[in-house]
Amino acid sequence: MFAARALRAAKIIVGVSVKDIQGSQAAMKKAIRFAQPGDKILALHMPRMVPEMLLSSMSDPGDASEDALAALTNLPSRAGAACQQKVKEVAEAEMAALQKNVEVDYQVSAPASDLKNGLIAACRVEGANLLVMGPGLGGKGSLPPYMASHVNGLTVCVVRDHLR
Repeated sequence: MFAARALRAAKIIVGVSVKDIQGSQAAMKKAIRFAQPGDKILALHMPRMVPEMLLSSMSDPGDASEDALAALTNLPSRAGAACQQKVKEVAEAEMAALQKNVEVDYQVSAPASDLKNGLIAACRVEGANLLVMGPGLGGKGSLPPYMASHVNGLTVCVVRDHLR
């Protein structure tokens, strides 16, 4: 019985967004409710790549200190880590409320210039069975409908429970 459960264990990816933190938290709650024993959840934040225009807007990027350049390039990752912390707090509270223990990993991926295809690739690399994400800022994001209509081979769940 344990072997059968291990073979059908699902890999659930929860999309975490800095713009839609409430949607990310709702998605994490829903993923925990969906999860069965043996399932694994990966909370994934994929920051946008810092545009080269930010660096080219400086009069001379060579004059910028290494600390300034490092701050510009690390800014998306830091924001993602702070967002992950908020999602982690909600996940722990939800598991305690449901008396459920689900393995949850938190990851901030490398910045991507194309988030849509980057997220699809991440789902494939991780072998995800289910992608759970919020609807975007104010319920009007472009990424969730794109994912729902273009991703094949896994289920996409857009959580809108928190919207009124």
